[in-house]
Amino acid sequence: MQALSEQLSPFVPWSSEDRTPLAEAEASTTPSGSQPLLVDLLRDPAAVTERLLDPQRLQGLVLGSVGIIAGCTSFFAAAATVARGKEAWWGSAVLASLNVLMSLAASLGPIYATGILLAARVPLARLVAALLAAAATGSLLLAGLASPLYMLTRLNAEWGGPLMLTSSFLLAGAAAGARIHRLLRLMAEQVTRSALGASTMSLTEEDAFRVGILARISWMMLAFTLALGFWAFNALG
Repeated sequence: MQALSEQLSPFVPWSSEDRTPLAEAEASTTPSGSQPLLVDLLRDPAAVTERLLDPQRLQGLVLGSVGIIAGCTSFFAAAATVARGKEAWWGSAVLASLNVLMSLAASLGPIYATGILLAARVPLARLVAALLAAAATGSLLLAGLASPLYMLTRLNAEWGGPLMLTSSFLLAGAAAGARIHRLLRLMAEQVTRSALGASTMSLTEEDAFRVGILARISWMMLAFTLALGFWAFNALG
């Protein structure tokens, strides 16, 4: 049965006559280089996209991203807690990691539902992995801001520290949102090229429009929920 009577998701492999089996399209992707995950997360969204589309590397991306999120957010939370003169830094570290993971869970439902409504559904496993990778990028930025936060809090606990803390939350959330935006667009383009056997083909105007809406909604949801999750850590910790 052909699937030409309905709009096809750019994130799901298909051919001009019918949908291509997922395994066949995945087998056509070849991983590039073996750069560390940290390097790919910070510098190369295209390499992260290849990890998302490779079933053999997807689990490693998920586990690595979860580890980076837990480590970086715990480090930032511990630094913020110690800078404010509190001793129970381990409790804040655990709370920060849990808040980030709950924020990702909160953003998953609206993003997945938006993809279904736009006929641009992202396979759930890849969407979860993309959200984790984007959040890991934001968490790496957050860890880098721990030292300036500590110094400003020590120098000016009334204004400098709180302002830096709030700015860190917003920057990390915005970075994660921008990264999920980029990953979704790259993923749609790569899947479309692989399914149609083209090397330079880009998305059609209609597909680009639907993917663009999904990417912007994902950016907004992820940035908002992550910033809110970081803020909840600050309020409770």
